[in-house]
Amino acid sequence: MERLAGKTAVVTGGSSGIGRAIAQRFAREGARVLIVGRKEQPLQETAAADGRISYVVGDMTRDDTVERIMDAVQDRFGGQLDILVNNAGWCPVQPITELTIRDYDRAFDLDVRAVVSMTIHALPLLRKAKGNIINLSSVGATHRAANLSMYVGAKAAVENFTRVWALELAQDGMRVNAIAPGAARTNIWNVPSLSPEDAQRHQDGIAAGIPCGRFAAPEEIANVAAFLVSDEASYVTGAVYAVDGGSGAL
Repeated sequence: MERLAGKTAVVTGGSSGIGRAIAQRFAREGARVLIVGRKEQPLQETAAADGRISYVVGDMTRDDTVERIMDAVQDRFGGQLDILVNNAGWCPVQPITELTIRDYDRAFDLDVRAVVSMTIHALPLLRKAKGNIINLSSVGATHRAANLSMYVGAKAAVENFTRVWALELAQDGMRVNAIAPGAARTNIWNVPSLSPEDAQRHQDGIAAGIPCGRFAAPEEIANVAAFLVSDEASYVTGAVYAVDGGSGAL
């Protein structure tokens, strides 16, 4: 069943991991999808999986990238935009004793400012379509961990944006929700300084602390995204859906 037939979507950070899984799931549901990322090869690989997926290469922290995305929506979708998924993000792992203000700027430019900029630019088309916004948060926004202050601080902001925007846009027939994943099988867990054996032990240690005992597959998060933008979720707005294997219940 193609629940998103006739719909169009933009997914930032769509070249790998959760963004790729969401884009490919939306395409299977019948949507035309525009994905955005910094590197062309993984974007090409993602788009090759389905003819309904196209891409724009760009850095979401740059205003000209956002403008090119909107130009592409106009050119490829005739100015129709039904769904925006603000997925692009960065997770620095550093204690406050080692952080510089440049680390703050880098984290908040992508995890916060880019979300606001993309939403502001897309809003006229989304309001016209009575569309949907999904923001990607994290279990860390409410269940904090040492050395992640920039990331969890940014995601806490994203969750509050989600709730306030839901209040402001409900009268326009729009819905705004967030997904808060726990540990998922994405590149964010790659630690180049570790051997493959040590990296596996590192991930096994994290999985041992998850009630479900494992990492999520990106497709499991995409399942929730597909529900939230479908008519089946027509009365869901301002929600933050935890997809974390029970981590948020601890």
